[in-house]
Amino acid sequence: MKARRIWILARRIMRQVGRDRRTMGLLIFGPMLVIALGAILFRADPAAIPLGIVNEDEGLSIPLAGEIGIAERIAGELAASDAFDVVTLHRDEDEDEDEYEYEDEIDDRLRDGTVQGVVVFPPDFSAGFQQNRQAVIDLRLEGSNPTRSMAITARVTESSMKALAGLVLTGLGSNDRETGLPVVVNATYLFAGREFDTMDFVAPIYIALLAMFFVFLLTCVSFLRERSQGTMERLLATPATRLEIVLGYMAGQGLFALIQVAVILSFTIWVVKIHYLGSLALLFLVVALLAVVGVSLGILASAFARNEFQVVQFIPLLIIPQILLSGTFWTIEEMPNYLQPLAYLMPLTYANRALREVMLKGEGLAGIWPDLAILAGFAALIIALGALTMRREVE
Repeated sequence: MKARRIWILARRIMRQVGRDRRTMGLLIFGPMLVIALGAILFRADPAAIPLGIVNEDEGLSIPLAGEIGIAERIAGELAASDAFDVVTLHRDEDEDEDEYEYEDEIDDRLRDGTVQGVVVFPPDFSAGFQQNRQAVIDLRLEGSNPTRSMAITARVTESSMKALAGLVLTGLGSNDRETGLPVVVNATYLFAGREFDTMDFVAPIYIALLAMFFVFLLTCVSFLRERSQGTMERLLATPATRLEIVLGYMAGQGLFALIQVAVILSFTIWVVKIHYLGSLALLFLVVALLAVVGVSLGILASAFARNEFQVVQFIPLLIIPQILLSGTFWTIEEMPNYLQPLAYLMPLTYANRALREVMLKGEGLAGIWPDLAILAGFAALIIALGALTMRREVE
């Protein structure tokens, strides 16, 4: 083994890569883009959780202490917490609104995202606490994000304990309890439920990401191979149009994309045993449409790559930003304002949203058709760009 031969080979590789401006650009600016996005998102201040409060507590009268509203104390502590953005909800006293209509109004607020949770204090809340020495908190949760639901429950419990800590002096508390004043949170869920865990929440993201990533990679490499072997040159010399060529490759690659989609969904649901509420056929439709976007994106990216090495380097530019900005780890509302418009330019954003609506909320086609239409629009746009960027290597 001679060091001279090793150095000659190494010098040839360094010159080859160094002369490729596109490769050097991807090596330098690709990691910088991903690190910058990650730093911005991880360092962003967490957004306050919108929490509704319905306070109908009539309070109670204590000798020497006077009128005390326990629910008002708890509501004040919740409003003072940095974790919550408190929204006060009122029953309309001017209208004859029955209990069922009021419950529907609370559900509507949870469903449209105005609030993520609602704390309801009934008229006899203080009286019940005086009688049982126990604060029973009625907490209504949106429920589609188990991690957020647990955080809301924990924060409500903590704030309630702080608010009630001083009531021992009024005679409402009991000095013989070492654990202090008990607080019980009875949580009910509009969507999902206690059986849903964090994996159930992130499963839609995994399904979408895997479907798009592997299809993109497979299509990009295979299409690039067709160009390097001269097959594309021969096809462009035939009467077939560029759009026909792109659509033909999409149909061929699409078959394997659908097989992969079926494998991903089947393994996730029946082997990993992920909970889901909506239609399995609708899940397949969403993921299949995203796979079409992945195929078209792979064809488009292959037009700008000269070798498989550059294909891999496209991942930090085309895939990782979508992972960071599509609501995978942070909701779009929690991102800095200047990044939110970029999130809506990512196809993965709409796939994630549609899959979560179906899997965690049980939505049907009527609830997710706008996301499907946008995904179809992305696919059509990228197909057109792929046809326009297709060119002959030798004129």
